[in-house]
Amino acid sequence: MRKLVSLLICLGLLLAPVAGRASDPPAVTATVDRNGLAPGESLQLSVTVQNGEGEVDVAAIKDFKVLSQGTSTSLRIVNGVSSREVINTYLLLPRRTGQLTIPSLAVTVGGQVLHTDPIGITVAEQPAAGRADGGREVWVEASVSQPDPYVGQQITYTVSLYQAVQIANASLQAPDFDGFNAKEVPQRGSSRKLINGREHVITQIHYVLVPLAAGAKTIAPAVLQVGVVRPVPGRRRSAFDDFFNDPMFGRNRVENKVIQAPAVAVRVKPLPPMPPGAPAFSGLVGRFDLSAAVEKRQLKAGDATTLTLTLQGQGNLMDAQAPSLPLPEGFKVYADTPQEEIELDARGYSGRKVFRTALVPLRDGRILLPPVQWTYFDVAQGDYRTMRVSLGDLQVAPAEGQVGVPAATAEASSDGKRHVEVVGRDILPIKEDLSALRSRQPMGWPIFLVWLATPALAWAALLLVKQLRRVDPSPAARMRIKARQALKTAAGAVDQDDLFLTALYQALTAAIFSRVGRSGETLTWREAESALGEAGADAHLAREAAELLSAVESAKFSGRRLDVDQRRELLADTRRMIGRLVP
Repeated sequence: MRKLVSLLICLGLLLAPVAGRASDPPAVTATVDRNGLAPGESLQLSVTVQNGEGEVDVAAIKDFKVLSQGTSTSLRIVNGVSSREVINTYLLLPRRTGQLTIPSLAVTVGGQVLHTDPIGITVAEQPAAGRADGGREVWVEASVSQPDPYVGQQITYTVSLYQAVQIANASLQAPDFDGFNAKEVPQRGSSRKLINGREHVITQIHYVLVPLAAGAKTIAPAVLQVGVVRPVPGRRRSAFDDFFNDPMFGRNRVENKVIQAPAVAVRVKPLPPMPPGAPAFSGLVGRFDLSAAVEKRQLKAGDATTLTLTLQGQGNLMDAQAPSLPLPEGFKVYADTPQEEIELDARGYSGRKVFRTALVPLRDGRILLPPVQWTYFDVAQGDYRTMRVSLGDLQVAPAEGQVGVPAATAEASSDGKRHVEVVGRDILPIKEDLSALRSRQPMGWPIFLVWLATPALAWAALLLVKQLRRVDPSPAARMRIKARQALKTAAGAVDQDDLFLTALYQALTAAIFSRVGRSGETLTWREAESALGEAGADAHLAREAAELLSAVESAKFSGRRLDVDQRRELLADTRRMIGRLVP
């Protein structure tokens, strides 16, 4: 009987919200967790829809980068009247300092468009006064080694993470690096420093950038998602605390934060024009040295000697091409594959590149080799520099068995005419009798036609094989291959949350880049929707791809942990979307 009464009460409570929602009109409100931010901090925006479900348009937010953190639903019952709230949560990262505004947001509820009130936010220009660390526990800074480089000059972009507390699950979202070729340095630096009497651990992540064009560039803020480990208050310490000081054992709680480094401005200078009459520019930018060596200088005609040119220094060594060798006539030249020994560290690319060329003189005598010259742009001097190395000469002796006289000579006769005298014979004797003539059967027409067509058929087959093996070098093809490879990686890492989300993000962005026909690494959901629209994609498809990218990005950077079923569903949605973008 008690169970029946309880069941009736629950049914009454479930039916009560229906009447409540029917009588109360929908309403929307927007709130933030704080109105003042220090540099690099973020805030949480909550858009609440009462008595209905709505779609929030956050496109009007220009002063912040917006990351969706999901939706939650709550049900309240007061005096038998129920009300339902749907809360849409967003993480906002300020794009600049000063007085910012979250504008009025449009929320569509059941075909009706409602608007929230605008909210003012203050982002401080500097950390709190009086302290070197600004009172912060964790923050990030960004800098470049050279704020005004030349086009093609490598510079280092460094993200520095300062922490005065224990952290866990740190994940960095690098900037887009628009206008640069970028490569992350594998080695990361770590040091300790006392700041305002408190010890801080500083972790540095480096990227080597090469500007592609002149002009003012802005490197967007780097975003860091990190968990701050805090002890549970009121818990009694034990002798095992130091040993089990790990959040995985439940001794602490983890407070997730999202912080960002400031944007960095870079002014890229163009290379100056080449001086009149200067040697051709090699395309190298940096600081280099050139050396040359000849394996042997005394040889015989027809023998080979090796010329070795070694280019070493710091800069774009990988782009170096072998210089032209203006050798005199009477040489055969065979170039070998260049050998590279290039390293990447926080200073950039450095090392050496070796070019080996086999020189085969065809005549004897003393042969003077011309000097080799290489022109590059010296970033330290801000001007072009030409390196010249002398190659010296070769002493070439006649080859063994070489005859220094003609095959026939002539003697003068008494009448002034010269008679021809045979001084040598061919290797094969000349056939002088009739037995050298042998009859041959005539070739039939079918065999003759097959023989005649064989070279053409072989050439056609070769072209067909080359066509089948030809790899499409276009950005769209490269991005399509990258999307499929990343999707395969994600499918094999469903049980590894960080690797899975990273691979899924790479797969989806690569598919979008493939659809728009260009290369890239990162995209925001708004950039993805705009790029797909400009590329002629259907507006509905562009919107769905952008929303899926936003969901993947939120899961990756918001700190939320997905269970296995959620990851598999996200993988299936991404696989279907990639199939629609790059069928």
